[in-house]
Amino acid sequence: MSKKQLSLLLVVFLTLGLMIGCSQNSADRSPSSDTHTVKLYFADADNERLVTEEREITLKSGEDKYAIVLQELIRGPENEKYRVNISPNTRIYGTIKQGTKLIADVNQDFSKFGGSMAEILGIGAFVNTLTQFNEIEAVKILVEGEELIGPSGNPRGFMGTFPLQAEDGKTATSPQKNTDTNNAAPKTAQKNVILYFANQDASAVVAESRTITVPAGISNTDYVKAIVNELIKGPRETKLKETIPKEAVLRSVQIKGTTAYVDFSEEMHTKHWRGAAGESMTINSIVNTLTELDYISQVQITVEGEPLNIEHVIMDKPKARNKDIIG
Repeated sequence: MSKKQLSLLLVVFLTLGLMIGCSQNSADRSPSSDTHTVKLYFADADNERLVTEEREITLKSGEDKYAIVLQELIRGPENEKYRVNISPNTRIYGTIKQGTKLIADVNQDFSKFGGSMAEILGIGAFVNTLTQFNEIEAVKILVEGEELIGPSGNPRGFMGTFPLQAEDGKTATSPQKNTDTNNAAPKTAQKNVILYFANQDASAVVAESRTITVPAGISNTDYVKAIVNELIKGPRETKLKETIPKEAVLRSVQIKGTTAYVDFSEEMHTKHWRGAAGESMTINSIVNTLTELDYISQVQITVEGEPLNIEHVIMDKPKARNKDIIG
């Protein structure tokens, strides 16, 4: 073989080696992808409770997994009986993780809900879809960079996992996150509650959604106490009116079967503004608020251990939910 032929052969081998090397480097630079199974939260057919649907998503290295999961949520359920309650025009601008908290920024279309229940379930689905990840305990939603505002006119702030209601009517237990540490501060949870206050002319009670902070694993009895104490604080919405005298003190709560027994101090009588309309607002405010809980079907109200007797009605037996008076 001549020197010229040998040189030509070496050039060919070198060229092939460079081509193979470039091909391998290109493959190494290609982003890797993984398939994950996630839970998406939707509303049931009656738009009364949250339900879950599993879905597989593909994530590439470096992608914002929280934004991608939210995009799947907005795309809607595969089960035709489920509802999404979030506008399909919602865009996810991005997410920011701060320790165990996550901030998600969305466009204005996110705020277009079809009613108060749709709003609660839509926001609950959004938050729960994110807090399913062990590293996320609370979520704050920004709309065009501004904090999402609740019906009270105040920012919703960071929200924890919304409680689920199972098909049997009981509250399902949310999975516990593996975040326990020795000597850690007592854990708390944020709960979204619906409180009923009087409208301007005391002809109806109107729902006001509020997020409250309670101890994690709170008992049903203590949770009822927390809700009634929120009622005593009065409404945040200026168009609504209080239904319980601020001087009244909640003395005790008992739950027997599906009946809640709530006992107030004498100020429920002595500081009440009276009148048939005012009396009706007080009773229906308390009863309708507590029967929002899936384990309460009726409420008995007493004052210092005796039946509530403001002026016109002696409440000597438990009262069930009054849907007709809800405005």
